[in-house]
Amino acid sequence: MRKSVCFCLLICMLSVLIGCGGSVPKESTIAVDKKGKITDTIVEEFDKDFYDSEELQGEIESELAEYNKNYATDHITMKKFEVKDGTATLQLVFDGSEYYEDYTETTLFNGTVAEAQAGGYELNGELLDADGAKLSLGDLDGADEAKVLVMETDETVKVEVPGTILAVSAGGNVNVTGKKQAAVADGGLSYIIYK
Repeated sequence: MRKSVCFCLLICMLSVLIGCGGSVPKESTIAVDKKGKITDTIVEEFDKDFYDSEELQGEIESELAEYNKNYATDHITMKKFEVKDGTATLQLVFDGSEYYEDYTETTLFNGTVAEAQAGGYELNGELLDADGAKLSLGDLDGADEAKVLVMETDETVKVEVPGTILAVSAGGNVNVTGKKQAAVADGGLSYIIYK
């Protein structure tokens, strides 16, 4: 089901963008709110004459309806779809990371450090603090109370978390860009630990 939406998005050169709050991000963004909802926002060029925005929107709505019919309530909603000045913006909201993973077939886990470790995510490797200094999980004050976002992406995406970033994976594919923001690029699993 998701594959047909992905195919359609590829044909139309769309990417999924996630954002939270009132304004829609201007770049591909994955945002997590305090309740664990994931907002995925994709912004891409949509400037070819043969692209049909109404047809694409209808296909996305059908895919979401097909997915949601398996549940008592909708767990994925389309918050926004707009084509303006040759740019398409698609914003989907997922009730939790498990629905994001199921729908997109990509890794995205959000929970406590203990839950991540119990789920098999290896957090004992080298980390970088928000300033880029090397550290380990044991060096973090209150690591037991911290949350972690584990994700994998095949493109550079902006990530927003609801707390202060304490550390990120040290593989070179995660750069802290603000107190609650990071940029994540392709490069395997990425970790963002926040409190």
